[in-house]
Amino acid sequence: VFLGMRKGRIRAGKHTNFVPSNIPFLALGAWILCVGWFGFNVMSAQTLEGISGLVAMNSLMAMTGGIVASLIAGKNDPGFIHNGPLAGLVAICAGSDLMHPIGALITGAIAGVLFVYLFTFLQNKTKIDDVLGVWPLHGVCGAWGGVAAGIFGQSGFGGLGGVSLTVQILGTMLGVSVAVIGALIVYGVINALFGLRLSEEDEFNGADLAIHRISSTNDD
Repeated sequence: VFLGMRKGRIRAGKHTNFVPSNIPFLALGAWILCVGWFGFNVMSAQTLEGISGLVAMNSLMAMTGGIVASLIAGKNDPGFIHNGPLAGLVAICAGSDLMHPIGALITGAIAGVLFVYLFTFLQNKTKIDDVLGVWPLHGVCGAWGGVAAGIFGQSGFGGLGGVSLTVQILGTMLGVSVAVIGALIVYGVINALFGLRLSEEDEFNGADLAIHRISSTNDD
């Protein structure tokens, strides 16, 4: 919202999508996250005795659902294929200790579809240039996961029970509100005082080169 669109994103009145600079790095980063997710999600128990096999299984099932759904909905697009499992993993965090594995699979699949269609909508129909798909991936899929915990965590759907859909919806709405308001305040102040956007020259060269002095591609 504060940054605006990148130069060249709109040409002749139409949205133009940029090709990812490095697909292998995209894949590597996504799958490092997927592997690491098991450590962070399973070890949220904080003790070896508290580790739950159900959390590990549900994380795997949600990741699988996200991969398959994004593969189909995204029509083999590599960006969707590698972000689909992350969408599923984001969505399962709230209910990984409650759901039946089939519920986790469905939750991940819905998250994968949500990511594909919302990212496509943002890129092609709006002036919000969410390069990494952070809002559909972490925002919407995370919110869906909070609601899904209240659905598939119910004993009637094979879950362990003890969860309220109403409370999950209210809690999710509160979390979203805090995140949105906090982000508007923090980034609004930074943008007003220092500016968030790169200079035109740095934007042309790319943030990797301008900020980190490295290139994401091999120019040799």
